[in-house]
Formats: sequence, C-alpha cells, structure tokens
Amino acid sequence: MAVPSSEFTFSVSARSAVELTPSSSSRDSSSEGNSVWTPQTPSSIPLFQSLSLNDPSDTMHTPRSRPTSGWLSSGSSPSTYGHQHNASPSPRPGVLPSSHSRQTSQQNRSVFSSSTRAYANVPGAFPASSAGEENPLSGNDATGDEEISDSDEGSEFEETTEGQTVEIREEPLPAAPIYNHRLQDSLKEVKSELAFLADMMGLSEMNQDHSSALHALFEKTKKMSMFEYPVTRTVGFIGDSGVGKSSLINSLLDQQSLSRSSSEGSACTCVVTEFRHVDDKHTGPFTIEAEFMSSEEMKDLLAELLTIFRQFHVTRFCLELNTHEDQIKCKAQAEKAWETLRSLFSDQPGLTMEHLSEDYEGAHSSLLAQLERWAFAGLAHRPGGLDATEYSVIAGDIEECRDTLDMLTGSNSPEGRPALWPFIKLIRVYLRSPILRTGLVLADLPGFSDLNFARVRATERYLSHSCDEVFVVVDIGRACTNPSIQDILRRCKDGQPRRIICTKSEDNSPEESSRGDNAHSRRVKELNKNLQAVRQKIQSTESRARRTSNARQAELAVKLFELRERETKMNFDMRKLLTTHRNLQVTEGLVARHPDVKVFCVSNTLYSQYRFSRHSEEEAYVDLAGIRELRRYCQLVPSAALMRATSEFLNHQVPALLLSLRQWALSGTDSVTGGNAALLRQALENAQDIFHRELISNQGLGHVSRRGLVGLYNECITGIVRQSLNPWTARSIQISREWAGWSHATYSAFCRHFGEHVTGAVPGGRCWNNDLLRPARDQLISNWDNIQNWLHLQEAILARDTCAVFDQSCGEIDAHIHLAPRALENLQRSMDVRKQCVEDHFWNFMQKIKQISENTKRDMAFGHASSYISGLMQPAYARINQEGGTGSDRRRKKIMEDHLTHSMLFANLSSVAGREYKQALDECFDDLQMKVTEEVECMVRDLNAVIAVEGSISEAEKAPAVAEALSCRFHGTEDILQRAKAIVQELNGED
Repeated sequence: MAVPSSEFTFSVSARSAVELTPSSSSRDSSSEGNSVWTPQTPSSIPLFQSLSLNDPSDTMHTPRSRPTSGWLSSGSSPSTYGHQHNASPSPRPGVLPSSHSRQTSQQNRSVFSSSTRAYANVPGAFPASSAGEENPLSGNDATGDEEISDSDEGSEFEETTEGQTVEIREEPLPAAPIYNHRLQDSLKEVKSELAFLADMMGLSEMNQDHSSALHALFEKTKKMSMFEYPVTRTVGFIGDSGVGKSSLINSLLDQQSLSRSSSEGSACTCVVTEFRHVDDKHTGPFTIEAEFMSSEEMKDLLAELLTIFRQFHVTRFCLELNTHEDQIKCKAQAEKAWETLRSLFSDQPGLTMEHLSEDYEGAHSSLLAQLERWAFAGLAHRPGGLDATEYSVIAGDIEECRDTLDMLTGSNSPEGRPALWPFIKLIRVYLRSPILRTGLVLADLPGFSDLNFARVRATERYLSHSCDEVFVVVDIGRACTNPSIQDILRRCKDGQPRRIICTKSEDNSPEESSRGDNAHSRRVKELNKNLQAVRQKIQSTESRARRTSNARQAELAVKLFELRERETKMNFDMRKLLTTHRNLQVTEGLVARHPDVKVFCVSNTLYSQYRFSRHSEEEAYVDLAGIRELRRYCQLVPSAALMRATSEFLNHQVPALLLSLRQWALSGTDSVTGGNAALLRQALENAQDIFHRELISNQGLGHVSRRGLVGLYNECITGIVRQSLNPWTARSIQISREWAGWSHATYSAFCRHFGEHVTGAVPGGRCWNNDLLRPARDQLISNWDNIQNWLHLQEAILARDTCAVFDQSCGEIDAHIHLAPRALENLQRSMDVRKQCVEDHFWNFMQKIKQISENTKRDMAFGHASSYISGLMQPAYARINQEGGTGSDRRRKKIMEDHLTHSMLFANLSSVAGREYKQALDECFDDLQMKVTEEVECMVRDLNAVIAVEGSISEAEKAPAVAEALSCRFHGTEDILQRAKAIVQELNGED
C-alpha cells in the first residue's frame, strides 16, 4: 500500500497517547515528502488503528469449562497449546445430531459397556493460523468468505446441554520453560510490536523502492514479526505391523484415519512417513510429498525381492533350510516378497509363482531383467512422469489427503496400474496440528521384521540419523516377551533416548483378572458383584415401572435414572481398575528388562470412542486412554531446542533489528562535514572490509574451519586407511577363512541374513560385518575421537576469533566516535549484539558438525545394517544367495574370498564415508554462510547509515516522517522487549 508522504494523519499506537500529523520538517521542509509528525488533536483519523497487526492465531482463547473430575488438575501445566505464540486451531469434530440418544437396553451392555457416540468428521476444518495463511475451509465447510477465528472455534458446540468437548488447544503443555505462559504472552507481544513497526514503515513511499535500506528493514521486520520456531525434533514410532502404530499417530494428531493402518494395506509397513507442520514452503491445508527411489535402488530392490522369493520356492535353495525356524522365517519373507511383486506387476499376466520359480542356468539374471523391464515400463504411469524423483500434491481437505496417501501407499492402485509404494523411499505430510506446531515431527516407521534388507538399511539409518527419540510400539498383550523390542533398541545409537509404548491397554479381561486370591482379584470380584446387583435392581425397577400406575412412574423413572448413573460410574471404575493394574504390571516388567527406557500404556480405541464426546462423565475415559499424557511428553522432545532458539531471538536477533532501525532513523542527525566526513567514511569502509574479509570471504572464519576439518579427515581417516590397507585386507581374508570352517548350513544362514545371524550355531548372535572391521576399529575410533576433540577446540577458537573481528572493527569506530556521537554510539551497541548473533550461528553450526561426525564414526567403525561396511558387503551376499545345489558351499566361500581380495573394501570404506561426510559438511556450511552473510549485510547497512555519500542526503532525511515515528516508538518497544528478556533470563536460571 502506497500513501502520500504528506496529507495524512494517524495515531502511532493504541498504547500511546501521542498522535502525530504532518508539519514542516526541521531537516528540509522544502523537499517533497519531507514531512514530520507532530502532536495533533484527537479529531485526527487513527489510520493505524484500522490495521490488523496481529496474527489471527494470537487471539486469546478462553478454555471452556470442564468437570472437576476431568484430566486437568490444578497447577499441572503453565500453559496450553492455545497459549502458544504460534498456536494453530485444531480440527473440529462434527456436531452430534440432536436426535442421538444414549443406548440403555440391557442386552447392549456388558461389564465394560458404555455408549459410543458417532460424530461426523468435518474434513479440512482448519482455520488459518497466521496472517497470510490460506484458509482451507471451502464450500460447505465455511460460512461465506469469512475466516473462522480462534474465538469462534467450537462455538457450535455451545448449544449442547450434555457438556462440551475438550479440544487439543486447551490441553496442558508440559512444565518446560519454553511453554511458560508468561514467556509465550511476551513473545506474542514482541511479535505484535514488530508487526506494528513493519506497518509503519510500509506506509512510506520510500518503501516502494526495493533498493532502499528502508525496504530491506521493512522486509526483515515483517519476517521477524512472523517468527516461527526454526528447529525441528523428530520422534520415530517403530513397531511391527498390527500393533496400532498408525492409529497411535492418528490419535496424537487428533485426526481420524489420516495415517493408514496395517489392516488397510501392506504398504504402511514399508514406507517411512513423516508428519510435519505446514511452513512457508508448504502452505496448503495438506501437502503430501513422496520421494522415489533412484534407478539403481529400484534394481537392487527387485534383485533382492527375486532372491528372497526363490530361496523358498526353488527346490535347491529350499533344501538348504535345515532348521524349522529357518523354514518358517524364509517362508514368511518369501510371502512378503511375492506380495510386493504382485503389487508392482498386477497388470502383468506373465507374473506367476511358477514362472519366478523356474530353475535353469541363468534363470535369476533372465527373470531379473524381465522384472526390470516391467518396472521401468510402469514408471510411465507414475505421478510426475518417468523421470520424476519426487512427487508433491496439495490436498484441500482431509478426505483428499487420505485419497492421495491411499494412492501412494495402497496395494490396489486404480485402473489396475502398478502400486507405487514399493519404489517410494519416504513420504512427508504437511498439515496443521497443534502438536506439530512446536517443531515436533512424528515419523511412522515400519518394524524391521516386516522389511527386506534394503528397507532395513534405510529404516535403521533414518532411526539413528534422523530421530531424536525412538518410541518402540508394541501390543501390551505380549510386550514383556516381544523380541522386536530388543532388536529395535540395539539398532539405536548410544545415548539415543528410547521409549516403549504399549498399545491396546483397554483390551483386558475381568474373568482373567478375577482369578486367584490376591488383593486385585478380590477387588475385581467385589466390583463385579456390586455391578451385577445394580443391574438386577435396574431390571426390577424397569419391570415395576411397566406395571405401576402413572402416579408412581415418575418416582420410578428418577430411581431408574440414578441406578443407571451408578452403573455407568461402576463400569468406569471396573475398567480403570483393570487397565491401571495391568499397565503397572507391564511397565514394571519392561523397566526391569530395560532400565533406561520410559514406558507409556495407551488405548487408541478408548481415545477414538470418547475423544469427541460431549458428556462430561466420559471425559475420564479419554484420560484413561493415556494419549494426552503421551502427547505432553512428546512436547518435551523439542522444548530445549525451542527455548534456545527463542532465547536467541529475544536476546540477540530482535535487539539487533531494533538497533538497525534506530541506526536508520538517526542517519543525518549528526552534522559531519569536510575532512571529518572523509575520515569517518574511511573508518566505516575499513570496518566493512574487515567484516567481509574475516567472515564471508574465502579467508573467512567459516571457510577456514571447513578446510581445516576436511584436511583433518584426510589426515586422520583417509591417511590411516591408506597406510593400513594391506594389513587390514589380509586380516579380513583370514577372518573369512575362519568362517569357511563353519558348517554349510550355518554359512548359508549368515549369507541369507546379509552377515548377521542370531540363532542356531552361534548363541547370542554374531555379525560378520563387525568381524571384518575388528582389525581397523580401534584405529578408526581413536582417530575419530581426535576429530571430535579438534571440533571442541575449534568451537572455542571460533568464539575467540569472532570477538577479535568485532573488536578490530569497533576499534575503527571508537577512534572517530567524537565525529558523530549519536550515530556511532548506537552503532557500537549494534555491533555488540550482531557479534552475539554471529556467535550463535557458529555455535549451532559446530553442534551440527559434531553430530555428523559422531554418526559417521559409528557408521564407519561398526557393522550394523545401515553401516558403510554393510553396504559394501551387500553385493557379495547377494551373489552368494543366488547359489544353490551341488557345490554351492564351495562357490559361496570362493565368492566371499574373491570379494574381500579384489573389491578394495577398506579403500571404498574410506571413500564412501568421506563422500557422505563432506557432503553433509557442505550442507551445514552453506547454511552457515547464508546466515553469516545476512548478518554482514545488516552490519554494512548500519555502517552506511551513519553518514551519507558525499553530495547526497540520507534516507531518513528524505523520509523524516517515518524516522520521527520510529523514534517515538522505540522507547515503548524496548520496554516490551526488556520484559520478555527478563522472563527468558528468569526461566534460564541466569543471574
């Protein structure tokens, strides 16, 4: 919006009593647009008061009343989702039809029965959460064109007389500092103030000049007024098919059937699916992104599927399965491989089990070539086309989102086309949900027992590299004896937080619990006896009511109502007793086996049944489901990172911006002429050169650190591998000859499992890939530790050198401060805060590099499925697994020795690790350079604002009205910021 620089009147702030109007400029009243605001009468038109400066989501949301017996206890949380500075509305359930009534007939009730209410799902019911966000409501989902505000949300429920639903926005957040309501309110206030400043600058004609410093400051202020948490933390939910993992994620998101359950198709057990909050790149109501496999990855997958299938269905391979366990496992894997192949080639009549089981010379190669031809022909029907590596679609509502996910993950594609999921590596779903708004990412991971080796590698790598916490999801019925728990936990990296979630906690039996003679069983028997007595009274009262006169019926109706209320209460008491008792037993058993693991017991069934109930007495069932407790815990995962990001924002980034705005407004206020002006310009140019040279040039601190790290890798890792190549290779061949002494069946079993076997002849399990690394492990770990030590030292060096750069630049300014005291004193303060911003960027950069180094060290020195050595050995195992029949044992062992002799295993180990390591370094460094360059650009703009180019006047002198308005506003803005900083300091425990 462009407005004239004169002939307009507005009030500066709703908080300020000062109103300003144009008058002659004391700087240059003859210049066009050189108007300055002076106090005027209240009759002026308050233009700014008509602007919407706040994020719609910042509207305070008043929680609806809930019963005292509800789940929110006094003092349990300092804040709720609705109190967050960027809180988004949650999906709204549909309205219960007025004709719906509770079922009360005796035959519809059991010991644990209660009425279940069906609510319509309103697809896409997500009000826009911030200024500029698209409102996804359309058609019948919205009333007219108006956006539904937070205060309107849920208003349609207020007519009910049976109680009110509790929305996620009203749920308490954990008592972490970042969720403190005073901090959240202060953050909202700071954002609102920045939005106001942006609006002030946006009204100036000069802002239309995109090359002006004012426009750059306007854009920066507007961006910071929409501050969102810049960090994410990922929670990975992993478990075998059928344990309720996808239903659990639906419950946490408070969505109905968004994540596909295993009962609806096999794909959900194979594809990692992330659920993320919408961002500035994904603004639609729902955005679905699919990442496809490369051609080589597709070929590897087909080869493995064919091999797995033939190992059970080709006679010469099947005869080598000596143990019953191996036969069962191989059969199960073959069935999954066949299901996958059928999904891929459902349109190929030539795909039969008999055809894939043919056994002749060269059969495997011939069959694989045919599968590859079919696969690449099918890519023509893939969304995005033949060469697409990614596919992205925006869904307008939840139904469309589900349809898209079904299309991507379903085994039965429309029109008989091949399924897409076997060639999909990762799916990301961006949606609005309060639980995701804090930067939390929920990842639905398949269980390892459901996967082939290629997907095991990919899933294990995602688990260790991408997940900040791992939640193992198991059925509570067999949680204490479930072998997949230990398998998953051992695949996590050291120090990675691991949790266990037991689902189906509602699935318990009163008959089983009443057996025996202990306190619990006696209590169950007593409750059941009392419950039966109440039911007999209900039957008796109903019978009397049918026989009695009209005058007596009213009295009996009241008694019947009271009895049914007692029955409802006793039903819940029984369910609570059974559920909490077994939850406690299972938790104690799991903690005894895994002392460092926290356990949660949840019921998706109870949550889905009662989540949208408007009956207050059924609120307790939602609490019993355990979903809310788990949701609160999930919010602890990103809390520390969010607190640090918020501290950086309030302590460093906002003060730096305000000082830059003040610097712009102060330009021209100090009179510097003649030789003094030339001296000052030279000093400012010198400071500018220092920043460019020391921070963003090829000789800058970041570039020097990166080159030092690459050089250190080449010395500590590449160099040591090159020196030790021959002895390590010789030792690996010797180790393989030790394996050759094992029985034919054991050797074959190890190869079928890609070098890892945990049963049979090797008690406790053993990993061949780990054995191969044994000669190199100690040296690799020691040298990686040297790299980590260098990183710790480099972190301190970067902090020291950053201070030196700013001290040198400030030295140029200090020597000339008497020439322009007002502008240069502000510049000194600005430089000090900018230094802290740069230090933050370097610190964050170093933390990422440390984590990358730790991951690379683990993947290089150990032999887990996603390790580098495992990938390098995979071709050998694949070739070995194609061998069978007479003489196969000798051929297998020959393939292994040839691979270790001629494959340059350790040289490739160094090369692969180095390539991935340096690529990750480059990505981190590019991000660092972008942020530091932005800081330098801000500092250069501040330097240029001190004194105008000779022969010209400053921007502030050209637009004095804006400069004056900003100056009038600074004091109030700083007060708001200081209050927020004081809260941060208090919550961080700083003096």
